[in-house]
Amino acid sequence: MPFYPIDIHTHRLPSVPGEAIVCCQPDAFCPQEGDWYAVGIHPWRLEEYDWADAAFKAHFEALVRHPRVLAVGEAGLDKLVAVPLDSQTDALRYQARVAEAAGKPLVLHLVKAAAELLALKRELQPRVPWIVHGFRGKAQLAQDLVRHGLYLSFGAHYQEEALRRMPADRLFLETDESDVPIADLYERAALVRGVTCGELTETVSRNVRSVFFGH
Repeated sequence: MPFYPIDIHTHRLPSVPGEAIVCCQPDAFCPQEGDWYAVGIHPWRLEEYDWADAAFKAHFEALVRHPRVLAVGEAGLDKLVAVPLDSQTDALRYQARVAEAAGKPLVLHLVKAAAELLALKRELQPRVPWIVHGFRGKAQLAQDLVRHGLYLSFGAHYQEEALRRMPADRLFLETDESDVPIADLYERAALVRGVTCGELTETVSRNVRSVFFGH
């Protein structure tokens, strides 16, 4: 049976090669043998890149096509940072189109901008999956996002009711920047959902196969 990453979003190389999808900014992408990656421009760092420049776009789109890159991201919207929301939206729209052209999922950073994200999704009508990473919101918001076709990934911090009520086929787990081992996060999440750790691992692995390796 193939080995799939069970940690869909981290910022460090995993101790077991291939166990996680490592999120990188374009200037930090340096693929290692056996590991998987996502490449994107974080909304906090938009001003570090001339992402509207044709030469940068060509470079970025080439990175996304790398065979070890499984997704575009993290991109997104964050109302708590100083970067104007219009600029964030333009950059997200661009990265969403890159993901669509590459046939790879889009991993999203989302802070207090769910309505704006859903408006952009209605505008673009993407065929590739969109995944909100590090979800910490309430169960109602989780259900709203899922109803609009998004996937949610949970890290070390979340509201248990949101995780408990998540449809199994829309669920991922991640370490993000936490020091908590991914195995520990699976054990805790399994308890919250009332399933065995093995059952949860199989559920998430099935989603990983479908979303990141189905194209």
